[in-house]
Amino acid sequence: MKELLFLIGGFALFSILVPQIAHAGMYGEVYIPEHEFIGFYDETETYTIFAGIKNKEYYPIIPTVTITVQDGDSKIVEKYELSTIMPDNMLPMKVQIPEVKSANPILKEPLISYKKSENTFSGGYIIYDETLIIHDDGSLTGKIRNGGDSVFEKFRIYALIKDKNDIIIDVASSKIFEQMNPGDVFDFKLMASPEIVDKVDYYSCFAFGDDSIMPLTVKKGDEEFTFRYTANAWFKDGEFSSDGKDLTMYSLNGFQIPMVGSFEFPTNSIHEDYEVLLDGEKFGDGASSKDPKIQFTESVETLQSVDEMGNWHLYFEVPQGFQGNVKISGFMQNDGTMPVPDEIELTELVYYEIRGGEVKQILAKPNDASLLIMLDTETDGEIMIKMNEFLIRPFENDEYIALNYMPGNSDDSVETLQLTDEFTYDTGKTIIIPFSAGTEKIEIFGSYVVPEFGHIVMIILLIGVIASIFISKKTNSITNLFYTKL
Repeated sequence: MKELLFLIGGFALFSILVPQIAHAGMYGEVYIPEHEFIGFYDETETYTIFAGIKNKEYYPIIPTVTITVQDGDSKIVEKYELSTIMPDNMLPMKVQIPEVKSANPILKEPLISYKKSENTFSGGYIIYDETLIIHDDGSLTGKIRNGGDSVFEKFRIYALIKDKNDIIIDVASSKIFEQMNPGDVFDFKLMASPEIVDKVDYYSCFAFGDDSIMPLTVKKGDEEFTFRYTANAWFKDGEFSSDGKDLTMYSLNGFQIPMVGSFEFPTNSIHEDYEVLLDGEKFGDGASSKDPKIQFTESVETLQSVDEMGNWHLYFEVPQGFQGNVKISGFMQNDGTMPVPDEIELTELVYYEIRGGEVKQILAKPNDASLLIMLDTETDGEIMIKMNEFLIRPFENDEYIALNYMPGNSDDSVETLQLTDEFTYDTGKTIIIPFSAGTEKIEIFGSYVVPEFGHIVMIILLIGVIASIFISKKTNSITNLFYTKL
């Protein structure tokens, strides 16, 4: 077993150090090898999919995988944005789709899109020596090293677990490591589910990955309420009560250990006090997947805090094997106790490219529903900027309005552009704004900026929804835009 682990590690190290030999002609691809993509019903009768996403680009990426399952007469399509994958690495993926119920579901070929990531774990690696051990309970322990020059923050170690026939039997992830400085060596542990202990032969495709953060948007009255969560449990189908006080979601924890759900909500009032009710079924302590689940309805203990940006953080435990509804109560209407600032500094958080000048500052102005870009321009040029509804939402006709200000700011020096992007991404839109030499600022107006009810966009931007968006040269997305002068 240990020899096999060393062999895998040696090949991985070789392929990283000598990529032109190990993978000649294969760069520029992000794909799932056919033998690393399987779907089946697990011991809990939940349809489960294992995959390994391979990054053959020269830079870190954040992949989005679209999975389609033909479930009898119906087709189920699910889309997942995953963690960062370093160049020449494979990221293990495990998802469960409980809606699949037919006897012989057909797993279709996956679709993969991706964007460049600013989160990197360059130089991070597993230490392949006598400390890397597979134990009798199927778990693996070992050591990781940060051999790079940068600090790693909030990451996990991921791996595929395979049997002696090289078939994927599970996906494992470590606890979250908050910070790892260059040169640090940490111990890590990966756990196998109890029901597969006897089948575990080896772990492969070790990967450093940022902790997956999932944004969700839920209809709340006539508005949309956007928040995010991070957990190994899965949450979907959010719905608010008619009075906007209760949020109900479906949750699934496919692991046989409890998982902590960490939610971040925009703050409407300093008086909001959340309560969490779980209504479903779970494994009992020490139960195997073959044992019947326990039906229960109970309130669970929570922790709640507010961060320096004014967002609520809510933590609670999702029991092992839980499947059912989660109701979070305590939401309030905005009562003015958490004021929205006049301006929010976003210069370092928004992805842009500019020709003909330089960007001095980018400010969000929530009360004006605008994004203000301060420029120093020497020639005619244009600025390309990635938009996202976490940043600025278009008007109902899917258009933005941009004003170009020349020196003096008189009415004659303002050029108005109506911007429409016909080519949209799941994660945002690309717009390009031309400007004339001497333009000092551009102000983009939408229906709102950095959601009007709080500061949540600041955190969302920090995790890369805006800052890490990459404009692929392969998409030719710029030619899909048109402009009409008003």
